[in-house]
Amino acid sequence: MWYFYNEFDNDELDNLISQINGVFCSIFMIIEFEYPSWMIGIKLREDFEEFKHAFQLSSQDEKENLADAYRKNIQIDNVCNLSVNPVSYDDLLLDASQDFMRCINVLKSIQAYLYDNLLKLKGLIEAVGTLKNYYDKFYVESVDYVCPFCGLGTMLTSKDKFREAFDHYFPRSKYPFVSLLRRNLFPICHTCNSTYKGDKNPRDYGKVFYPFSTEDNDCEPVFNIRAGVIENIEITSQYFQEEIETWNEVFGIKDRVKNFADENLNGWMSNIQEAMKNYNVDYEYAKNAEIDCCKLNKMQDNKFIKKAILEAL
Repeated sequence: MWYFYNEFDNDELDNLISQINGVFCSIFMIIEFEYPSWMIGIKLREDFEEFKHAFQLSSQDEKENLADAYRKNIQIDNVCNLSVNPVSYDDLLLDASQDFMRCINVLKSIQAYLYDNLLKLKGLIEAVGTLKNYYDKFYVESVDYVCPFCGLGTMLTSKDKFREAFDHYFPRSKYPFVSLLRRNLFPICHTCNSTYKGDKNPRDYGKVFYPFSTEDNDCEPVFNIRAGVIENIEITSQYFQEEIETWNEVFGIKDRVKNFADENLNGWMSNIQEAMKNYNVDYEYAKNAEIDCCKLNKMQDNKFIKKAILEAL
């Protein structure tokens, strides 16, 4: 990633997710509980009742495995750094009983409902807001002009009528309990989301960037240019070399950034020539002035790529 998202408060949505997770935990612990009042009369409560019934009929090992999957899969940061192995639906269904298979099928229905339908209910829209409301706040608090995965695609702003799609970093089709989980849910540009990542599972490729990391992000593109032609690109980092390899495999970053730089190289070089002519300065002075201009708001207008290109000339 070229930059990490900032974590930010969203008390209403966090409280809603906490209530949902509380229902799951109560079912796993087989204790008496009351459903939140907003669940009364909606499909979600009916599904939870069916899920609870099938869960209670499952074997003890199956119950423990599902509770373990919940504990592991919500630890997105540890799943990213390989210290926790997430549990997939396929893992859970290996040699499963009929009751447990029914339990998992209902769980899939619940997970789909949580993301696709829950925040469309009138009462919850008024209390929590829609995914568009969440996107608007996410953009203001955490988006730096462009998609952090490619650095190329501009993101729809909080003032736009529509929003970018939220990506389920670890696919909800593969893993339970990640459908409505803020740390697994963030916007990326359409090209990254639909063209490159799709339903790919980042963990299949190795260590993964944690998108909400508080570490310093030192990833930089470095180009090798000979006779005015870009020969190759590398992405350097002191801390994230393993993550960079996965990032490139999933999103095709090196080729995409190189192609963008190829398209713009002549224009960036022309800017230097114009500055030399207009301000009567030498090549190095004009080039360094252009580089300095790229250091402010570096993600805006792809300036971080332009800066790397100019430094390679």
